[in-house]
Amino acid sequence: MTEMAGVDITELHDDYAQALNLLVDTLAAGRTAAPPLEPQPPVDLMAALEASVRDARRAHAEHRS
Repeated sequence: MTEMAGVDITELHDDYAQALNLLVDTLAAGRTAAPPLEPQPPVDLMAALEASVRDARRAHAEHRS
């Protein structure tokens, strides 16, 4: 079965599994793995929304002037 509710699963990929396989292959070949990248801090969605609304209001007020 390659279809599920209209989604073509052949277009999907698993980044985690791909990275894990690369790590296992690297270690199995006797090489050392690069240290993991530092995770990006999460985005504060509420602050981003508030800034967007504030910017939109400012732009709207400037446009009306």
